[in-house]
Amino acid sequence: MARLPLELQSYIFVFVDSQSLPQKPDLNEAPILFLRVCRLWRDIALATPILWTQLQIDSFPCQTNYLEACAMWLKRARSLPLSVTLRGALRLDKNLQDLLAQCSPRLKDLTLVIDQILVKGPTSSEIMWKMPERSLASLKTLSIEPTGYYTYGYISEWLDILRAAPRLSHCKMINTLEDPDVLPLQPLMLASLECMHLGEPGDWNLRDNMGSNSLVILRYLTLPALKILTVSELDIADDAFLSFLSRSSPPLESLKMTLSHEEPWPESVVSRFLPLIPQLITLDLAAIDGDPILPFVDLLASSEVLPHLRTIVFRPNTAANIHYSRLLSMLKCRFTLCPTRLERFELNFTEYVDMPNEEVRVALQQLARDGLKIHIGAPGNNML
Repeated sequence: MARLPLELQSYIFVFVDSQSLPQKPDLNEAPILFLRVCRLWRDIALATPILWTQLQIDSFPCQTNYLEACAMWLKRARSLPLSVTLRGALRLDKNLQDLLAQCSPRLKDLTLVIDQILVKGPTSSEIMWKMPERSLASLKTLSIEPTGYYTYGYISEWLDILRAAPRLSHCKMINTLEDPDVLPLQPLMLASLECMHLGEPGDWNLRDNMGSNSLVILRYLTLPALKILTVSELDIADDAFLSFLSRSSPPLESLKMTLSHEEPWPESVVSRFLPLIPQLITLDLAAIDGDPILPFVDLLASSEVLPHLRTIVFRPNTAANIHYSRLLSMLKCRFTLCPTRLERFELNFTEYVDMPNEEVRVALQQLARDGLKIHIGAPGNNML
């Protein structure tokens, strides 16, 4: 090992380090372990700043020696962009806030793993994490992740973080609560945001019992560069969602959402919705209950609606009301008459369903022979 070129040894360290996530200040884990083997390895590790660009910080405990170890870790990264995971609660002590403030201009990726339900009102030893204006100027990716269904945050806090990150391109957020104790919230435009994932599946009880939902933050956002939108449940009023799309005019290419188990959108609303996303390439719709997908099927049976669509995925909650003849008419139109030919269609069920009648099956099989990729049935079990 000692006879290998130093550059090769450095490369090996980086490879080993990349396999040991999440990275924490642990004496027995890479990269700190490299410092304890011999002087040569220590010199190589300290001369390889990319080894120190990723770090997980636990907000509890925050003893002085722990924060000093984190500060030394980030210092060894020199001027390289940083990827930091903060695990705990957003109610951080002052020393940890100071450390984050020092490294925030270099943050490229930030992940907040929320372990605790946020409770309003500072205590004597804890204060809310406040983000100065544009303090996350280099941030490209933000992920706010829960550890359970009953974890949530306040819209005002998420907006504070977004407001500090004007160059954000990818964002994932958990469910949110309206905060009755703050002044009216100022709307925000994020001109660089291209990909957004909102909400977590299974949070419906949270919304019903605690007033939380996944899309409420869209009432305050304008996203003119949005290309990919994934929504765990369409749980805001249709007018609010249409208003967001109208003012953003996003070049949306991929939309994946679960339609609410409340009243489905009428065809009049769907007919207003689809023209707002004319560049869509992939449409993936799931249903919690009922049959809210049918209006989409009928409107998509027109070559003038979503002319660039290549992939359609429907995930109905039940197969009881599937209208195969109407699906077939839509697929024939998308495959033969649209400027961009449909390439893939999936109708995914989680339960056993009856097969389409023979006439429909023959027509679907002919479309498949002509080049349309079709899957109907449970994942891994194509009825055709």
